[in-house]
Amino acid sequence: MASTIAAAGEPFQFPEMYNFPPFFTRQPNESTWKEQRRQWCDLVLAFYRHNRLYSMSLAEAVTEPPFANRQLRRALRVDVLREVVDELVKQGNAVWAGAKGTKDICLVFWRKPEVWATMIHQWASERGLFNTVLTVFELANGDDTAGQEFHGLDAATLRRALDVLQSQSKAQLFAGASDEDLGVKLFA
Repeated sequence: MASTIAAAGEPFQFPEMYNFPPFFTRQPNESTWKEQRRQWCDLVLAFYRHNRLYSMSLAEAVTEPPFANRQLRRALRVDVLREVVDELVKQGNAVWAGAKGTKDICLVFWRKPEVWATMIHQWASERGLFNTVLTVFELANGDDTAGQEFHGLDAATLRRALDVLQSQSKAQLFAGASDEDLGVKLFA
């Protein structure tokens, strides 16, 4: 039986592997580790998506689910989690966000910035909002975006999505007093 933890709404369903103690220990055989790392990557993305989480401090993360299983009294070590995040970075599902050269904090992209960018652009198109200046706050938290998957998106991930649109010449960013005051004009 899979473990669950309560979140806002439906509880997260952990895979069966979550209740297998060796899952929390890096396997020495390289092919076994490759499969274990893939399972950890899948679990991280599913858990973060379910709970709408966007950033991770590795030192804190290893003390909580999904990286710690209290029933088993097992937790993934920080160095092993760092390897998992390195794999997520290779896949484009994470970036290191701590001080330059450190691997202590990361952003997790359970949906890549390019996908968020497409969703935002499609939303603007459907509502006839091209050539209208919006703030980042309006995009992430405005009444007009309620019900959209990007509603409530964290500022760092939203900024990366807007940077994608800007690189595609589908948006222009305008500096504001703060990141939330940052303006964006979307183009067809």
